Amino acid sequence: MDYQPYYPPITLRRTFERDRSPSPSASRVTLRRIFDFDTVRLSEEQEVGPSPNGLIHRPRGALSKPNHGGYTLRQVLNWNDKTYKCVQGGLHEVCEEYLDLRLTFPNQSPAAVAMFLNAARARFPILNEYQDQWPAQDFAAMYLKNKVGADKAKSRVRTRCTNTPQTVLDG
Repeated sequence: MDYQPYYPPITLRRTFERDRSPSPSASRVTLRRIFDFDTVRLSEEQEVGPSPNGLIHRPRGALSKPNHGGYTLRQVLNWNDKTYKCVQGGLHEVCEEYLDLRLTFPNQSPAAVAMFLNAARARFPILNEYQDQWPAQDFAAMYLKNKVGADKAKSRVRTRCTNTPQTVLDG
């Protein structure tokens, strides 16, 4: 039989003095907050709704970040699938016509953005219901972000393939 020493936990040998409670008392201070979600939802719905001039405001938060206080276009616009896909595809075509596909939306020239918004408004009158045609801007931002990212990924793969030495096997 092997011998294994036993070491009792240090807390059994140590006594701790009772400290004073911090000021203010711990019973009044808490890190937990309780929110009334019905009130929060009502205030969010009012902000997204029509403004005094009848146009619908852009929702708060970051585009396509619903888990971090943002929103998705599909949920906020509340269009049926056919309308959503038709507008999305049409705006992608307008992007290709008026915007530089190598740049993200914030990096586009103001003149190009203005031409894009005018063409989008002419092609899809539903965008006139939204302040500054923000759905068109958001569709374009997502399309260009994905396009630029995909192009960068393709160029990385091409670069990796051309830098890899070729092994020739004699058969």
